[in-house]
Amino acid sequence: MKVFIQFVKVIFYSAIIVFITITVNAQTEAAKNLPNFLLPGFTNGILKLTSGQVNTAVLNYNVVDQEMVFLQKDIYMVLDNPQLIDTIFLANRIFIPFNTGFYELVMTGPVTLFVQHKSNVESVGTTTGYGATSKTLAPAYVRQIYGPAGSINLQIPDEFKVVDVSFYWVRKESSMDKFSTKHQFLKIFKDKGKELNKFIDSNRTNFKNLSDIVKLFNYCNELYK
Repeated sequence: MKVFIQFVKVIFYSAIIVFITITVNAQTEAAKNLPNFLLPGFTNGILKLTSGQVNTAVLNYNVVDQEMVFLQKDIYMVLDNPQLIDTIFLANRIFIPFNTGFYELVMTGPVTLFVQHKSNVESVGTTTGYGATSKTLAPAYVRQIYGPAGSINLQIPDEFKVVDVSFYWVRKESSMDKFSTKHQFLKIFKDKGKELNKFIDSNRTNFKNLSDIVKLFNYCNELYK
């Protein structure tokens, strides 16, 4: 932890990376099992910088704001320049920074698989009659970890709910394409469409199930060897 404190000071004063920090009045227990975070709680992780330097931190990933959040004692910090991070190793998983957040690296090969863990916040809505409910995206939800008067508020307010809208990214040669459905996937692999379509149908691949997608990509990488 001492190493990480020194790392933050050096980076801050050299103006290479800017951390936004706030003092919190809540204990770590209050940050467990929150729907706007990927992991059940803040966890020890390893950060490898593009410079080659390696540091440790306690962190979790905010799937709504698409930000990696650091916890150091009673201070929560958000990295403003994630492009200076090469890789984060967290909870036996690997995360790579992209323009829209950190993607989880699931598989490498001729085709590489990433998951972009992402959620939207919707208002619970009010009943409009005939059992229907009005639900709208919540534009007021902006960096919810910042509470009033500088105090922390990691929880989503009761009038909102978190909706998972995660999808996959595939890197093939020099291109990056995203998909969440069979149709979108087959469009990326038109040259192997017949074989992949047969595999998907015979294995009843569920595109919402990561295990099924891993099996599909194992087969896909065999085709492109």
